[in-house]
Amino acid sequence: MTDPKPAAVAPRPEGQGAGPAPLSPLAWRAVLGCIIAAAMTVLDLAMTSTVLGSIQESMDEPLAKGALVISAYATAELITLSLSAFLTRVFPARTYLVLLVCLFVGGALLSACAWSFESLLVARVVQGAASGAIMPFAYYAIVVLLPGDKHPKAISTFSILVTGSYVLAPVLCITLGEWAGWRALYCVAAPVGALGLWLALPGLRQMRTEASPLGRRVNAVGAGAAVVGLGCTQYALDTGQERGWFSSAVVTLTVGAAIVAAVLFVVTELRSRHPLVDLRLLRLRPFLAGCVFNVVGGVAVYSSYVLIPVYLTTLGFSAADIATVSLYGGTVQLAIALGLPLFLRRIDTYLVSCTGALLFATAALLPFLAGSSPPYVLIVVALMCRSVGSGLLLAALGLMATRALSASRAASGSLLFNMARSLGGSVGAAGCAAFLTIRQAYHAHAAGLPAADGAGRSVRSLALHDVFAVAFAILLLLALSLVAGYALRRLRERRAAPLATDLTTDG
Repeated sequence: MTDPKPAAVAPRPEGQGAGPAPLSPLAWRAVLGCIIAAAMTVLDLAMTSTVLGSIQESMDEPLAKGALVISAYATAELITLSLSAFLTRVFPARTYLVLLVCLFVGGALLSACAWSFESLLVARVVQGAASGAIMPFAYYAIVVLLPGDKHPKAISTFSILVTGSYVLAPVLCITLGEWAGWRALYCVAAPVGALGLWLALPGLRQMRTEASPLGRRVNAVGAGAAVVGLGCTQYALDTGQERGWFSSAVVTLTVGAAIVAAVLFVVTELRSRHPLVDLRLLRLRPFLAGCVFNVVGGVAVYSSYVLIPVYLTTLGFSAADIATVSLYGGTVQLAIALGLPLFLRRIDTYLVSCTGALLFATAALLPFLAGSSPPYVLIVVALMCRSVGSGLLLAALGLMATRALSASRAASGSLLFNMARSLGGSVGAAGCAAFLTIRQAYHAHAAGLPAADGAGRSVRSLALHDVFAVAFAILLLLALSLVAGYALRRLRERRAAPLATDLTTDG
């Protein structure tokens, strides 16, 4: 495993390999600005999830269509992610961040002015396209601008600001959203994006990084295969349930195209001298483990963006009620996040992430056990567990990945790690909506109700009960996998210790 190398902010003579340059005061400011830009995307997604019911009601759309607002965002995010490492090598860091933030803010303002549900989906695609590059750029900035011993503090700061977004989102929904409507919430991106740029640009202007071994060229076949494969995958997930999955020729062909594109992407990337992303990074065992676990984490987080609004709306909660309950969970998560630097320094990342997965699993177990009429306190406790669990899980996985990367590999590593989360999130959002629809139809048929009654509150409650059961099983399996990963690593360390001692003695 290669330790992260400190990267200077001030220019260095080309080819100079002697020790790292002193850490500039602008480095932390630039990292903070990039993190705020990433937190802007989380704030937007959290607010959208909270007011999803209000959006659908104002546009006269069925509740089941809410997944499209999330999955359209995730689709564009995935496609941009596939190109982000190459774009990072091509554009200067300062120009790149300005373009991304302006694109995201422009998409947000377009969402605020949406005149139909379809126009809102287009605006969400624009936002997702920018978000798909902003998040990995923030991880990239941490690895490049800061030395390795500063990464835990930076990841903790990242987690605190992201958690603060989860707290701020319901507050804005209760105040600004109730006063001016859900459209006003999308205008918040403008001042937040401006703050991120103001902080980041001075440090990024002088940012110098180690030259990437991949260069500025890219394999066009690999890039095309990535875009086509990810687009086809998301299209199949979004439309599969409506078209009857593989009984539809369109879905079957789309899935086939996605598989062919995926194989073509892997083959061309491994053979090309100028790949889109360095897939050989997956040979680093800690980084590979972080990416695999991040897929499941993405499934859990994005599924909750769809599941929680549907669940609380089924119980009769208004948008303000949903925001209030979410505020409790976000506040507790923020309090826990303040202690993350201590946790990540003293406790193994596998154990921290395992604790997060178990708390997340508890959040799914409590509604499952409570049935169709859960007490208000139990709902609050469940959302607190969900908030704290997701915060611990994602922060620990992020540190697990960044520790395995050198500065020259930061762009590719950030892409792969964030693509894992977004791919899992895309599958999770679409899969959650599809499974919920399937179980609603099943329970409606079992009760002898017409298909039109499949969205009734009692039927949907039974379907949600099934979804929570599956979510609990997946998260429990994730926690057990993290424990197994920790045990295997400790076993390898114990086996390596006697060998190291013998080598020292012989020397």
